[in-house]
Amino acid sequence: MRPILRKGGRIECALERGLMSSLSRIASAWAIASLLLITSTTVDAGSAIANIDDRVNKIVERHIGSSLEQVWRGAIELERLGDESIGDIQLLLGHENITVRLMASKALLSLGEASGVRDTLISISENGDAPSPQRASAVTLLSEFRDPRTERTLRTLAAEAKGDNLLRVQVGKSLYSVTRDRKLVRDLLHPLLRVDDEIARTGAAIALAELGLFDGDVKNVLRSIELEPSRQGIVARLLLERDRLIRSLEREEDAKPPPASERLLEAEQEILALETALEEKEQDLRKLQRRRRPGTTKHPLLDEIMQRIRHFYVEPNLVDEDQLIIEAAKGMVSSLDPFSSFMDVKDTKDFYEGISGEYAGIGAQVQKDSETDTLKILRPIYKGPAYRAGIISEDLVIEVEGVPTKGRSLNEIVKGLKGKPNTPVTLNVFRRGWREPREFIITRETIQLDSVLSQMLPGKLGYINLAQFGDTAVREVLSALDKLELQEMRGLILDLRNNPGGYLQSAVTLVDEFVDETSMPIVSQKSESGVFDDSERFATKGMRPDYPVVVLVNGSSASASEIVAGALQDFERARLIGKKTFGKGSVQRLLPMTENIKKVLGGESTLRLTVQHYYLPSGRSIHTRRDRDGKIIAKGGVEPDLAVEPLELPLWRIEALGRLSDGKAFEAWIDDNYSQNKDEVVKLVEHGDGGGNTSYPGFGEWFEQHAGPGLTEEDARFGLRRRLRRLVEDERGAQFACDYSEDLQLQAAIIDLLGSLGTEVSTIPQYINIIKDKPEEKPESL
Repeated sequence: MRPILRKGGRIECALERGLMSSLSRIASAWAIASLLLITSTTVDAGSAIANIDDRVNKIVERHIGSSLEQVWRGAIELERLGDESIGDIQLLLGHENITVRLMASKALLSLGEASGVRDTLISISENGDAPSPQRASAVTLLSEFRDPRTERTLRTLAAEAKGDNLLRVQVGKSLYSVTRDRKLVRDLLHPLLRVDDEIARTGAAIALAELGLFDGDVKNVLRSIELEPSRQGIVARLLLERDRLIRSLEREEDAKPPPASERLLEAEQEILALETALEEKEQDLRKLQRRRRPGTTKHPLLDEIMQRIRHFYVEPNLVDEDQLIIEAAKGMVSSLDPFSSFMDVKDTKDFYEGISGEYAGIGAQVQKDSETDTLKILRPIYKGPAYRAGIISEDLVIEVEGVPTKGRSLNEIVKGLKGKPNTPVTLNVFRRGWREPREFIITRETIQLDSVLSQMLPGKLGYINLAQFGDTAVREVLSALDKLELQEMRGLILDLRNNPGGYLQSAVTLVDEFVDETSMPIVSQKSESGVFDDSERFATKGMRPDYPVVVLVNGSSASASEIVAGALQDFERARLIGKKTFGKGSVQRLLPMTENIKKVLGGESTLRLTVQHYYLPSGRSIHTRRDRDGKIIAKGGVEPDLAVEPLELPLWRIEALGRLSDGKAFEAWIDDNYSQNKDEVVKLVEHGDGGGNTSYPGFGEWFEQHAGPGLTEEDARFGLRRRLRRLVEDERGAQFACDYSEDLQLQAAIIDLLGSLGTEVSTIPQYINIIKDKPEEKPESL
């Protein structure tokens, strides 16, 4: 941080200016988003200008008459058309509908083409008959211009907007962007702090606080919203924290001793440095003493190995005996089973930080892009900050906080994305169709992934996918069940594939929803050592109707998910379909090491040790046991009632698809066909294409142009549909729960469930193309 300077009784520093810049961008983004969510306008969709490219017209037709939020999404779609469509988009500036003119203005500004935009925005903002949110949106976009006419327009609006609080707030913010006159903005916005309009009141408070104007009721308004789980709440917290930090720095500056005592301060610092150095030397001395004491492990084998390392290792100065002992301890414990481990000081610190939620991120699945070596967004988490800021799938992150992502490992980049909750991180992002990268400022959040995805499938079959048994899992599942039952669900498919487990109590509670009181426990925990008490957990009264249930499992269903699947199978409450589960039925406990070890290692360390096994209602263990050589002596896991293999492509076909993706072939089809065929494409990705490529416009020509060695038309169709599903997810801001048209195991579950309900698959049109032949049922489950 640069030195703190006095100026006019206030402290200004690099930290303050950085926070001001970040907060200003965050609040501006929030202001635009809040304006978009307020109202919608209904107009005649038949007024599209003639002679405009069909792709542009289709976008206009889709979004005309929609809410401003949808219009802004339309602007993004126009922007994706690229520079070649700028001329057609400019024609929209003369459209009779205000929202279409706003959509075109936003798209042109994003494409770097401002010709005609300023005059259009001024016309909208000065139109007293236009709805307030639309005028305010135009004023927001006007802040991009720094010319005398824009300033005159804003000053005139400031004088005339006293009866329109929403417009007045946005005029104030845009005026500061253009004039940098704090007093002008204060005089305009301060009276709004006492109005009844909550949106205007909070907007004015945030705008004033961004400028460092905390006088009057600004702080009171910010404190009233800082705990809200909203963009406004986040901005309010950041502004108040910035103010507290500045005040703290001022107090520290005031408390500093006069210059005459500077030598004393230097002496105190020298003493502190000497004490730190002395402590480090004492630690080094203790290490040296341990090195010179032979036989300290009290085990002949370890003592002899240590002795030979001391005498014969090629670089004796690199030998750290403490670290060797730690690594020996890790190896010793890990040899017991795959789930026991010794965590040293660093491991223990990382473990507890990981489960404490101290670290937060932007909310996106990422990987390194093979073509550019930059960071690629695979998919934003649709409730996360990255998606709310405008990040979408396939975006390339060029820089994180000014540091290039090219040439850095994925772990290094992810560390830069993570940080404490409510702290900003700046990304430089490039997107297909943009001429230059753009800056996004994203406020980190502790990302709470949804554990549950659900939907009602055709035939009134409920589907619930449970990703893990976290602390909110049961609540989410019960909520999904309630919604499905209100839609008259006839049967349930519970998907536990790839569910690694989680909290035992969540698993027990979920089973209890479907099972009445029985003499058998849902699960038992038993230990052969006798140190930990055995325990059993019984069902109470099932809360759900007696509809048929199918549970989907595979080799990655483990621990708590195996307990749920196995218990429902034992109680004959559900049929299991898929593949045999993982076989992890052991209980681990965290055992802190003693104070003596803490002194030796310089901090807390922990032994994570397997102490018990789980047993299902029938008494069977789900745990796979191995001998000392790693050979399986008792195979665990839960066998499905109906074994079904998933769809798996051979490696050579996957490589051919990878080459198609790397060559941007999917993006080429999207550029040429998606906008003008959007409605048809959405149906294909939601309900399936019957395995045929003829439903995709221009598929044959596109395949011939991009097909490479080993690529089949079926694989190209499969890959294109998968990419289109990701695109549609981005646009609707929600992940698909399942894909019954491609998922063979889910298809088997649908057939099985319909059979138990006495319904023929052929009577439901949406299932006409799913697998007709059931896989052979296994005679028994072990």
